[in-house]
Amino acid sequence: MIELLLAAVYSLTSLLLWPVVIALLFAIMHCLFLLGELLVEHRERRQPCRAIDAIDNIPDTMGRRHGIREWTRQHQADAGADHWLILDRTEGVLAARLDRARIWVRLGPALGLCGTLIPLGPALMALAQNDLTRLSEGLILAFGTTVLGLLAGGLAWLVMNVQQRWYRLDLAEIRAALERTESRSQRAASIA
Repeated sequence: MIELLLAAVYSLTSLLLWPVVIALLFAIMHCLFLLGELLVEHRERRQPCRAIDAIDNIPDTMGRRHGIREWTRQHQADAGADHWLILDRTEGVLAARLDRARIWVRLGPALGLCGTLIPLGPALMALAQNDLTRLSEGLILAFGTTVLGLLAGGLAWLVMNVQQRWYRLDLAEIRAALERTESRSQRAASIA
């Protein structure tokens, strides 16, 4: 009975090896794509920061920033909506954008660990049979997937943290501009 259970577990984990390796390769490619997007966004943000005086008059240097550009897109899509609601929608879209990297922060190392442990079973069996070629192939695959998983997680963590900081600043700029605009309209209403 135990031999049947061991054979079932061995077969199942062996089936999982290639999907894990393919997912790791996809993770690396996606994280490199996200890193490229980050570098492009960094180039766009190199312009000096200028306060947004009025929400309807965003300076060009600030309009290139992704968070502010997303707020403008949300505002154009639903011009009649409350500005604070549009700000919340923008925050939701930016959070979803961060989730593209956040998922690999956790999933990359987890896949790397799976890719490490799965080939260790056959590698240990090869060691028992004194087959050093299969042992070395299993160990190379095991440690290679570990490196890929950690690399994917590290790149995703870098992208997520930098973008998170940038988007917080963008949302703070919009929030300050909305408060200024409301303050001006309240003063104008109290004078009239």
